[in-house]
Amino acid sequence: MLRASKLLYKCLSLCFICSATLAIAELFTGKDSSWKLFMLISGSMALMMMGLFYLQRQFIYVAALNQKQGDSHKDVVMEAQLQYLTEMKRRLEHQLDDQAAQLNRYFLQQLFLGGYTQPELHSRLALIGGAPSEQRLFAVMTLRMEPIEHTRFAENDRDLLLFAIRNVIEELIPSSSRLTPVSIEDKIVLLTADPCQSKDTFRAVMDTWVEMIQTAVSQYLSLKLSVGVSAVFVDKMSIPNAYQESLEAFKYRIWTKEQSIYYYEEPLAGTMNGYPLPHELEQEWLEAVKHCEIERADNLLHQVVKEMVHHAGNPQTLEMSMVRLLFAFMEHMRQWGIVYDIWQNSRTSLIQQVIKLQSEAEIERWFKQVLMDPCLTTLEGNMKSYKKNLLDQIVTMIREEYDTDLSLETVASRLHYNPNYLSGLFNKEMNITFSEYLAKQRHEMARKWLIETGLPVKEIACKLQYKNSQNFIRSFRKGQGMTPGEFRMKYGRKPIFEEMGYITERGADPVFE
Repeated sequence: MLRASKLLYKCLSLCFICSATLAIAELFTGKDSSWKLFMLISGSMALMMMGLFYLQRQFIYVAALNQKQGDSHKDVVMEAQLQYLTEMKRRLEHQLDDQAAQLNRYFLQQLFLGGYTQPELHSRLALIGGAPSEQRLFAVMTLRMEPIEHTRFAENDRDLLLFAIRNVIEELIPSSSRLTPVSIEDKIVLLTADPCQSKDTFRAVMDTWVEMIQTAVSQYLSLKLSVGVSAVFVDKMSIPNAYQESLEAFKYRIWTKEQSIYYYEEPLAGTMNGYPLPHELEQEWLEAVKHCEIERADNLLHQVVKEMVHHAGNPQTLEMSMVRLLFAFMEHMRQWGIVYDIWQNSRTSLIQQVIKLQSEAEIERWFKQVLMDPCLTTLEGNMKSYKKNLLDQIVTMIREEYDTDLSLETVASRLHYNPNYLSGLFNKEMNITFSEYLAKQRHEMARKWLIETGLPVKEIACKLQYKNSQNFIRSFRKGQGMTPGEFRMKYGRKPIFEEMGYITERGADPVFE
């Protein structure tokens, strides 16, 4: 804009000079109007130059103002860019810190789970600031929340609660005596260390730490913590084994119900072979399950678990007893023809599930819900056809062998069942005892022979396996309301319609429906 005004100014000046020259030339030629023309053009030019000078001044002012504003805008932009870069730097540093913390937590999880060789272990511990080398005693401590069902927290608050408890641990246990606590599944695990040479002194220190942590968690979160502590060790390569020991320590709560801190105890020599052999209670329990006696099976299972825990005395022996009971139950299920899906509701094997049980109530609940109840459901589904088939076999034997020395014991032996069980089943399902049913079948045949034949009563009694005729007469009179002789006198050698009248009169029941 400034250049355009200068160019316009030069053009007007040139026009003014040309006008003046033309006016002077006309003046010397004698024309009168030349002076007036000169004055007019000169005045116009003068006014135009004054206006142009004013515009030039305005252009210069505006240009200066624009330049000043442009410089100010550049400063604002540079300041905003600087703030953005500073914020980005802060965010990146925060992300790097988070990633470093996550990597450390991952390393610690792998440390407890046994994911590193000895060189890797020492190098990793050095990178994250592991326990000082002068500290010689170590122990792994695992903390677990008690059930939160009856607290003010919901199940989806568990991760937040674990985070809060980790912060409590970091506040109360000096950083020089521990590594960063990490979460594994639903538990918090940390490696503790102490320079003292005495295991008893180290345990006393850990007792103090645990008491402070439990008090703080109870005060601020109203939650209870149970703590499992491994055996004290020196070699850092023993950390994975120590973690497993801290988990094993929780199983001692079966015998120490009131404690909240459990120390792993080395199993004594010879105790691994001391677990009890199959107890008679187990056989009764399995028999009750087989016959779908639900209430009795529940009561017997409670007694079996109680006896098993009482005789075990330590977690290792108890695990072997539980696994043995599991195998015994599975073998009986196979004998009963039940196909069981061992991966039914879990990706872990039944043995893995069993060895994780940590209380008497958990053991009883697991055997009931995972094994016994599904088995009872299957057995009950087959029970109707099973009972009918069994009763059909018994009735067939009675109908075909009524004239032999047949007894409940003989039937039970041939069918491979307990006589007491068959007696109870027959009485419950048929509403009549086995001996009464056999007697009715024999009376039916006696009636037929008394009507259709002239066989003596003594011979009929012998054919029906009565030891003497008097026993037969007493039995027949009890069932028919008259002696065999009276029956023959009344109905013997009569037309068939009179026999039908007798049946109607007696209201004879069918032998088997």
